[in-house]
Amino acid sequence: MPKTSEFTTVENVDDQASCCGFSRLGGLNRISAVGLAIVAMLGVAGISYWLGTQQAPREIAMSEASQFLQDLPLVNATGAVTSEKFSMATGNVSDEAEGLFVLDHNSGLLQCSVIYPRSGQFMARFSTNVAETLGTGAKGGKYIMVTGRANFPRASNRPAAATVVYVMDSATGNYACYGIPFDQTAVPRNQPQQGLMVLIGAGSANPLVDRDDLR
Repeated sequence: MPKTSEFTTVENVDDQASCCGFSRLGGLNRISAVGLAIVAMLGVAGISYWLGTQQAPREIAMSEASQFLQDLPLVNATGAVTSEKFSMATGNVSDEAEGLFVLDHNSGLLQCSVIYPRSGQFMARFSTNVAETLGTGAKGGKYIMVTGRANFPRASNRPAAATVVYVMDSATGNYACYGIPFDQTAVPRNQPQQGLMVLIGAGSANPLVDRDDLR
């Protein structure tokens, strides 16, 4: 009976040691898991803070650039190009459309064609010959051409566009300015229109100097 009691006591001690060992290991594992979770959370927080500090200056720069663009004045841009045989330019002739100006250097024929937005077709055409005004005659000229703006008073019998076209003969320096008798009320009705450009004025980039006037 004593032996049995001794063995029983030893077995109980072993069981308690085993239980305590497993308990200690479980506690250490739980502590390690909590520590790793805390480290991971701190890492995520640090990365988020770093990304925020990097993104903030970028957002500020984008905001400043957007404000700068909004403060810029609006510009009505036109285009012009010249080759050996032709010159071409664009300019607004109404609130809805712009005119296409084409100048034939050989003949001196200047044409303005306008698209009606609702029909999608060229419905207005105006023309003139610049050779006589610029003194190039039948031999043709070396032309350059640009468009500009001028708000002339509009008469009921001759409505005009707010765009003018300037043509210069680069060989002589003579230039002329033409207006377009464009009727904006014809656009909503898709009513075709055509006519002659109006000569507004002419001049020379190389005027003759009167020496008597300089004395």
